[in-house]
Amino acid sequence: MPQGGGQPGGARGGRPGGPYGAQARPGQARGNQAARPRGGAGGAYAGQRPPRASAAPAPVQSRANAQRAYVAVARKRRRARLLKRVGLTALAVVLVCVFAVGAYGLWFSHQLDSALSMGTEQDIAVSDALTPAEMGQPFYVLVLGSDSREGSGTSDKAAESGDNQRSDVMILMRVDAANKQITMVTVPRDTPYRTSDGQLMKINEAYNIGGAPESIKAVSQLTGVSISHYAEVHFSELQDIVDKLGGVEVNVDIELSYQDALTGETVTLEPGTQVLNGQQAQLFARARHEYQVDQDEHRQDNVRQLALAIMNKVLSEPVYQMPNTILSVAGFVGTDMRTADIISLAMAFAGGSGSMTVYSTSGPSKGDYNEEAGGLWMCYENPEGWATIMKSVDAGENPKGIDVDSTAIIP
Repeated sequence: MPQGGGQPGGARGGRPGGPYGAQARPGQARGNQAARPRGGAGGAYAGQRPPRASAAPAPVQSRANAQRAYVAVARKRRRARLLKRVGLTALAVVLVCVFAVGAYGLWFSHQLDSALSMGTEQDIAVSDALTPAEMGQPFYVLVLGSDSREGSGTSDKAAESGDNQRSDVMILMRVDAANKQITMVTVPRDTPYRTSDGQLMKINEAYNIGGAPESIKAVSQLTGVSISHYAEVHFSELQDIVDKLGGVEVNVDIELSYQDALTGETVTLEPGTQVLNGQQAQLFARARHEYQVDQDEHRQDNVRQLALAIMNKVLSEPVYQMPNTILSVAGFVGTDMRTADIISLAMAFAGGSGSMTVYSTSGPSKGDYNEEAGGLWMCYENPEGWATIMKSVDAGENPKGIDVDSTAIIP
């Protein structure tokens, strides 16, 4: 008999007895197989790998669609990689171009600034005599054509030494880039000028006693305007400038003839519109005695016409060629202007006279022999006449034809 007073087959309330203390229910395996199916570790597959569900074969159409999708994705990835490579290559090319352009720009700027420089001491002296221009406003430039004694044949040596130098050509230019307008006013070389110590002399002698700064001071004092920039050309180098440009077109009003002091050659110009080479341009700018009356006035007209012809030749160049053209003639010009100033102006006036307005005139030029100046022929003092001309110029008007002879002070 089993101990413990239990019912046969197991404890009271317990499971039916059996060989292992539990009787298998119908339909259940015995032993370990008898556990009820439950979730988790104690579930139906506890201790066993659950059976893998068998996937139904994919339809042929689905496999084709999947393959097409794969190919499309692959193509997109290849295209993206290709575009990335192309983009990086293009960026590299752009950077190289930018670097090359920048390097060329720096080189060009250095070359042009060096060519235009008048020398450190002269640059500083001229800069001190000038008045900075206001941004975006019209400004004045003094252009001097300096020379030694005409016909001496020593222009180059005199220019280098600074001895016996005179500014026989003086043009005051008002530059209005916003309105594409240039006004040129010639200052007659025989205009009277009083130095700070009261000495009376011709204004072209100011260059000989104080160089460019004294000329700037003299013209500013005469005209009553502030001068912001300065440029100087030696007559001995005018020929080189014109030849570098391939000649310039002017209108010759009468037959001109001149004997070159260096070569002894006689140069003759017939009347009419024509293209002058460098040697002919020098004759055109110097000619004075060939005119019967108003000799210096005719010379001034010719010089202004030549200056305009040179400007037109440079400004009519294609924009991409303009920097090299400017650089080719820069060595013959001395100025305080830097590369940025010159290129900016060239771009503003690109196209030449056909796209800009140019006014041209001369200051009061009537005169007589002056005893105070030692019997030299000199223009009459005419401050009122100069004020009338400059009022018109400063207003952007055409000053040509203004009568100023009646205001001259005749001794």
